[in-house]
Amino acid sequence: MSAPGGCAVEAGVATLAETVVATHRPRLVAIGTVSENLTRMIDNGDPNMRGEKSSMRPQKVAVVGAAGLVGSALARHLHREGWSVIATTRNTLGAALVHASAPDCEIRVGSLTPDPGEAHLLDDCDVVLNCALTSSGGIPRQAYTANRRLVDGMLRAKSLRWLIHFSTVAVYGELIAGYEDEERGFRRPRPGSEYGRSKLDVERYALQRCRERGVQCSVLRLGHVYGAGVARSREIIELARDRHFRLPYDGRLPSNAIHIDYLTSAIHALLSADAPPGVIALAEKNGTWRDVFDWHTACLGLPSVAGMDDGASKAVRELYTGRSLPRDMVGWVRGLPIRQLVRSPTLFDVALRVLAKTPDTVTKRISDANRRLGSRAEITRSTGGGSEPLPPLYLSDGMPGPHLEMPTIPAEGAGSNAPRCRELCEWYERWSTPMIDAAAMLESASPA
Repeated sequence: MSAPGGCAVEAGVATLAETVVATHRPRLVAIGTVSENLTRMIDNGDPNMRGEKSSMRPQKVAVVGAAGLVGSALARHLHREGWSVIATTRNTLGAALVHASAPDCEIRVGSLTPDPGEAHLLDDCDVVLNCALTSSGGIPRQAYTANRRLVDGMLRAKSLRWLIHFSTVAVYGELIAGYEDEERGFRRPRPGSEYGRSKLDVERYALQRCRERGVQCSVLRLGHVYGAGVARSREIIELARDRHFRLPYDGRLPSNAIHIDYLTSAIHALLSADAPPGVIALAEKNGTWRDVFDWHTACLGLPSVAGMDDGASKAVRELYTGRSLPRDMVGWVRGLPIRQLVRSPTLFDVALRVLAKTPDTVTKRISDANRRLGSRAEITRSTGGGSEPLPPLYLSDGMPGPHLEMPTIPAEGAGSNAPRCRELCEWYERWSTPMIDAAAMLESASPA
């Protein structure tokens, strides 16, 4: 059964997409228009189309995955800072979402993996920011193939000279337990989840293919993003409002986090760098979880979160660091229910490894069943029938290796802390305060 007003919402989104296409057609470019523009540029001897560098500053910056959280923020910020930004989406619905976030940004709709002989959507772009990740409906083997195909497609753009690929802190595992040899940990990360493995696979593939193509490649291992409109901030606020929550190690551990505004400012500075980095972390290097939680609570006027003592924190941390498949099996033998074993992270990870080598028809059936089980679990949690354990990221050490330098944040005015706090407060009010009078709706819907 659809939610009340669902048809109206879908119609409204469709209307918005049609409006964007109709009223902003000069800035919403389809693949055929790009082909015509490229022909004209080549005929006129445009230096970008001959592979020549007219200057070190990028001429056109493409944002792939512009409809997502990071991509839309980058498109908006870079356009505001004067860059020539091309936002790409797969369909007009994505274009409408980008337009809502960055109204004046040029939007192109189409495939980044064109057939041989077809013009590329980004042939006139010399820098590509890849914020996209294909999940392929939860089928691991298809996801690996699709993400590699996406990299190959982007590298076919004629003018491309620099690919900036967004990876993730998850390549180091769900819980970073520190490294005796930090350099080795940085060069040879060991992800502990299928998500981390897929991201590590695509970043290595991107580096390899860029070397073969002669294109500069920077891989940014992105930390936990927070800020207004970000799910991580919602989780932090909900934890802060939980009177039973205690911040492990009193928040002294590195957060591996970054505010969405710091992220966009760092990319703005990176585009002007003289020596683009290779693989590098993108997070607030010296930031702690205490800093992140205190920022949220101070902005919203909530009391500061209480800290968990070191002894209790160590015990919680050991629940994650001591996990392994043999130990989970032994625990089950000692009397744990079968459901708890199935939901253990180590066994679940083994299952994903198997699925990556399983035929797609079988994997799809398993994926559909998993979604049904997940929906039932969500209903149980929403009715108070279960609780979630503390995510391991709040117990992790810092990412190893070099970090991208953060630009200086102004003390006041645009880009300062005051507008960021104001945005967080406005967003918090929107999702924390009911906007619909359910009783009035039911009363009006009841028969006379």
